[in-house]
Order: sequence, then C-alpha cells, then structure tokens
Amino acid sequence: MDSQSVVSGPQQGERGFDGNKKIKGVKRHVLTCSLGFVLAILVTAANVHDTKAAELLLDRAAENGFYLDRIKVDGIYVGPAVRAAGHRHNVDFQVSTRESKSDGFAPLPLRWRIEATFGTMTNRYRRLTRNLEQYAKSAEDAFELANFRRVLRVYSRDVHSIA
Repeated sequence: MDSQSVVSGPQQGERGFDGNKKIKGVKRHVLTCSLGFVLAILVTAANVHDTKAAELLLDRAAENGFYLDRIKVDGIYVGPAVRAAGHRHNVDFQVSTRESKSDGFAPLPLRWRIEATFGTMTNRYRRLTRNLEQYAKSAEDAFELANFRRVLRVYSRDVHSIA
C-alpha cells in the first residue's frame, strides 16, 4: 500500500496541496498484490493523509472481493487510525524501514513492487502522468483501465509462451 501525488490540470474538481511534495492536485492511494497488480485504488485530494485513506482503501479492497492477511507499508502508515483499520479488517500491517547505515538509494524488499507499479503506470500510460479528470471516480477508472491492460499483457504473454 502506498500513495502517489499527481499534479492536476486546469479542469474543475477536487484537489488539494501536498505539503511534503509541493504538489497541487490529487493523491492516488493504491493497494497492490505481491506481483504489482492493483487490488484497489482510491483518489482523494492531495492534502488527505495516507493514514486516513488506509481504511477506505481496505474497504474498497473488501468490496472487490480481496481479503488480505498482511500488507507491506512504509513508515508513514503508523498510528491509531492504521491500527484500527488493521483490526477492523483483520490485517497485519508490516512497516518496512530503511537501514540506517545504507548509503544512497536502496530499494526495500517487496516495497519496491508498488513503486515499480507507479513507474510502469506513469511511463507506459501518459494520461496518468497528470490528473486530467474532473471527478475522482473517473481518475480511478483511468488507473484501473491501465492496470487491466497490464494484466492482459501478462496473461497473453503466458499463453503465447505455452503454444
């Protein structure tokens, strides 16, 4: 589980300002499987904190039919709101932390999957580099369509390698 702040275009719609990344726009909260495929997505204004969106994202994953045992998250997903969401959904949040002695960039185990998902989505689908949608539901649908295309490409690759 992670989030990505995205700049909004000139269209009307809900948006906020993410003070950490200095971005005015929306924030995509995404939950992926261990292969990097999207299980649930929630688009909010950029000023919504990740811990507040965690429970809504877990609700959305349950609506989609996914029941999870554990979720790898980064250090921002701590506190009473995340503990309550984990208890309500019977999910164990495993916080990945960086070793203090590492120099420069070092990917965290399994946390790299969601970062690669964000990279793939924004590099292969230019529409996702900015939020051009007026409604949050439309932005979620655009992200899910890109994910469906990724899943179909993986499945078709497996079918062609067997034949």
